[in-house]
Amino acid sequence: MKRTLIATALSLCSAGVLANSFQHQTNLDYQWGDILNADLRSYNLSHQFYLNPVQAANNMPLAEAGFLSRSSSLQFGYSYNQFDFGNLGKTSLSGWSLGGEYRDVSHNFYASLLWTELNNSDDRVGQASLGYYLDPSWLLKLDVEHLRPDGDGSVTQYGVSTKKLMTLAHGDFISVEASYMDQANSSLGRFGVAGDYYFGRNLSLGLAYDWTSKGVFNSESDAFTVRGQWYAMPNLALRAGVTFDSLETGDDLYHLGASFRF
Repeated sequence: MKRTLIATALSLCSAGVLANSFQHQTNLDYQWGDILNADLRSYNLSHQFYLNPVQAANNMPLAEAGFLSRSSSLQFGYSYNQFDFGNLGKTSLSGWSLGGEYRDVSHNFYASLLWTELNNSDDRVGQASLGYYLDPSWLLKLDVEHLRPDGDGSVTQYGVSTKKLMTLAHGDFISVEASYMDQANSSLGRFGVAGDYYFGRNLSLGLAYDWTSKGVFNSESDAFTVRGQWYAMPNLALRAGVTFDSLETGDDLYHLGASFRF
C-alpha cells in the first residue's frame, strides 16, 4: 500500500507545469478522488520562469505560447497529498520538483530535465528528454525516466514522445500528442495519445487516452481523460478535467486549476 501511495504522490507532484508578453507563469492545481478506499486530496503549486520574455502571437492559442516561443525556462513545483482512510485515520505525503527546459529560436534542438523528491523519504524520480523541432510547431523527443523507490533499488525506463500543433480554417487549431514509455522489470509499456481542439485563442477542449499493454492494442489497464481550458483574460487561465480509472490510482480523479502570467 505504501508503494502505491508513493507512486501516486510522485505522479501528482510532478504534474503540473501549464498577457501577450510574459516571463513568469504560476500554476495552482487541485485534484481529488479515491485510492485504496481512501479519499485523496492533492494540491500542487508550480512556477515557471522564462529566461527571455515570451511573446504570445495574436493569431495563435494563448496556451501554446511557451511551446511556440522556444524560450528556455526554469521551473519549481511543490505538492501536498492527503489520504483519508476514515476510521483508520489520515496520512499525507508532500514533495517538490525542480527542472528546466532548453530551447532557442536559433536552432531546432530541445532538452529538458526534471527532478522530483518526496519529503521524509528516499523516493525520487529523474526525468530527461532530448528532442528536435521537425518544424516550428512539431517537436519529437527521446525520453528517459530514472526511478529510485525507497528501499527498492533503482530502475531506468526509456521512451519517445511527440507534439504537433496544427492550424485549421477559421482561426481554430488542434494540438496532437503521443507517447510511449517502457515499464522497467515488466513486459508492459505505457502508451498515450491526446488531442486538444482550440476554438480560437482562448478556449480548448481535449481528450486523452492512456494505457499499459504488452503490445499496442491489448491493454492491461487504461484511463480516459476529458479536459478543458479557458483564458478568461490574456494572463489568466482556468481549467478543469476528469480522468476515469486513472492509471496511478485505479479510480476516477477530478481536477481544477488556474494559471497566472506576468
